[in-house]
Amino acid sequence: MVCVILVAEDEVMIRNIVRHLLEADGHEVLAAADGEEALALSRQYAGTIDLLITDVVMPRMDGLSLIRQILEERPNLRILVMSGRPNVENETLNINFPLLRKPFMPAVFREKVREVLNDPQTNIPKL
Repeated sequence: MVCVILVAEDEVMIRNIVRHLLEADGHEVLAAADGEEALALSRQYAGTIDLLITDVVMPRMDGLSLIRQILEERPNLRILVMSGRPNVENETLNINFPLLRKPFMPAVFREKVREVLNDPQTNIPKL
């Protein structure tokens, strides 16, 4: 299944790795350096965006603020949250979205993306 995936990640190396892995799997990738840029890309993109992959801590607009705003405009958007912060759990962030810890192995990343895209239970947006 080829999907359009919006990636919001302020670390250039991680953003490029994520983009490369997703494009190698045939997905179309919209990449942003922070939440504000991701929101702007979402607003400019007329088609369906299937998945948002976002870091939690970013300059200008953090990932949780991005999620809240983008879900108002795209309520069926699937979400995958990434965090490199130690001891961060879904409960700490007060979110109900799948969480991927950084650093991650490519196989783990790909599996998590497949899981989010294919499992209807992970696709129910809840803040």
